[in-house]
Amino acid sequence: MNGQNFGIIGFPWDGGASLGRPGARYAPQAIRENAKWLQNRIQDGKIYNVEKRQLIDFNGAEMIDLGDIDIVAYSTEKTFENAERKIGEAFDQGIFPFILGGDHSISYPGFKALAERTKGKVGIIQFDTHLDLVDDSPVQGKFSQSSQMRRALELPNVNPEHIVQIGVRSYNYPWYGQYLQETGIVQITAAEVHRMTAQDVIDKTLEALRDVEAIYLTFDIDVLDSAFAPGSGANEPGGLTPPQCFGILDGLYRHIHAMDIAEVNPLFDHQGITSGMAARILFDCATARV
Repeated sequence: MNGQNFGIIGFPWDGGASLGRPGARYAPQAIRENAKWLQNRIQDGKIYNVEKRQLIDFNGAEMIDLGDIDIVAYSTEKTFENAERKIGEAFDQGIFPFILGGDHSISYPGFKALAERTKGKVGIIQFDTHLDLVDDSPVQGKFSQSSQMRRALELPNVNPEHIVQIGVRSYNYPWYGQYLQETGIVQITAAEVHRMTAQDVIDKTLEALRDVEAIYLTFDIDVLDSAFAPGSGANEPGGLTPPQCFGILDGLYRHIHAMDIAEVNPLFDHQGITSGMAARILFDCATARV
């Protein structure tokens, strides 16, 4: 954390789950419960990372739970205003915000809060099965789990060439092919990740973002193969493995300024597998930034 406090913010919202399965509103509580398994191992402000053979000392910075976003059930706009304010307050206090969603629409207030506090360009790293670039539709509206990346592109200091989508796969709407060619969004598909090393993915991602001032990382749990994340908003075969994600993320944590995890859905989970994965990523991010 380099002396920077690490703030956990819950965003219990699935009002944007227009096509995917609702239930992600229960994820912040489930992830926090699973995180207790790891928090129990902190003694005297220290924890041992077995895989890195490294003693992690938290005494230079705190891991703080900042509570949940105030949800206004009848209004996406007011809920997102509350979210942007709370996330912005974390930035203003020098706290790294780690947001626990929530369906993937929850990313937009975080994008906006970071963009408004950044003079230069903002980059976004998106781990996801889906592209989430839908503009608007009668079924989904403008602020659904399928639209947060499209809304991000409306921010004045977010350019498409500074968006890196990792793990995208399967099939999607016909217009996507031309849209991606025209915009220049950087993609590393799941099939490409399977052929690359973690370091290759890290290098390609950071090269695309070499000119930005700040980076937001959003992790949709469905980027993992369904075998490893059964409790998600939507399942698609052919996804990434936990070691792939752990390895790539480990090379990115020190470069980012905010992060969220989206689409964990406890209603469709099995024995906490998916919530446990999210809790591990939460701890990995916190310890990598010490």
